[in-house]
Amino acid sequence: MSENPGGTPRRVKVVLVVSLALNLLVLGAVVGAVWLGGERGHRANSVRSADARAVGIYGHALDRADRREIGQRLRTVRQSAGRETRTELRGLALEAADVLRRTPFDKGAFADILDRQQTVINGRSEIMRIALTEHVALMSQADRVAYANRLMEILERGESRAR
Repeated sequence: MSENPGGTPRRVKVVLVVSLALNLLVLGAVVGAVWLGGERGHRANSVRSADARAVGIYGHALDRADRREIGQRLRTVRQSAGRETRTELRGLALEAADVLRRTPFDKGAFADILDRQQTVINGRSEIMRIALTEHVALMSQADRVAYANRLMEILERGESRAR
């Protein structure tokens, strides 16, 4: 294979492919942590479970009992749909590996795979959003006010750290 004068040098292409591969590894680690983090050993019952972290400060502001209740609801949903989702994500990763091996590299095909993967991940985020919304809707007025106060405390702590 000869270099094309005036084209992109081969070593730049190699560096770009290696960089892309490393980014995919990081993406895979993040997806794996989100999917498997709350199901392993003692972490499933941890106050800072993956499900609580996934809803961000809203999850952090919940009291322990509320986090556990939402976490249990999410684990139930995850058990029923989790295998299908993991199979779908695995299929997309295999498809991505195939696209990465092709010459020339098809940027559009790779972007399409990542978009489809993001859609799968967004479906999980939607499930968490619904679970949190339903749980808050069932709270008493006093519990919602306490929740709002804890949320404000977290926001204020974050602002003071940023200063």
